[in-house]
Amino acid sequence: MMNRFYQILFYLLVVLLVGCNQTNSDKTSVSKNYAITTAEFDKLIHNFGNITQGETVGCYYKVTNTGKTPLVIYNVKPGCGCTTAKYTKDPILPGKVGEIEIRFDSRGFSGNQYKVIRVDANIEKKSKELAITANVIN
Repeated sequence: MMNRFYQILFYLLVVLLVGCNQTNSDKTSVSKNYAITTAEFDKLIHNFGNITQGETVGCYYKVTNTGKTPLVIYNVKPGCGCTTAKYTKDPILPGKVGEIEIRFDSRGFSGNQYKVIRVDANIEKKSKELAITANVIN
C-alpha cells in the first residue's frame, strides 16, 4: 500500500515539474518565423506639452516597413502602469504603414514626465524605444 502511495506521489511530481517547465513561446515563435527587416518611425518622442493633472492624453506613432520582408510587432511594453499601448498586430508588408497608439494617464503625477515605451519586433536590434513627455500641472 505504501508502495502505491509513492508511485502516485512520484507521478504527481513529474506532472507538476513538466507543467512548471512550460514556457510561453508566442514571442519567440513570432521572431523566429519572420526574417529580420527594417522599420522607420515617424517620430521617436511625442511631447504632450502642458496637461492638467488627472487628464488622459494619447498619441499615435506611425511605423513604416522599409525592409523586404513583413514587419511583425510582437510586443509594445510601456515602462509603467500609467501608460497603455495598442498596436498593429498583423504583419506589416514592405512599404506599408502600421500604427502604435499610446495613452498616458496623468493621475498622481506632477511636473515634467518622461515615459519610455519599448517596441519589440523582427528588426535588427529586436527592439526600439519610443518616449512621451508631458508637463503635468496641478
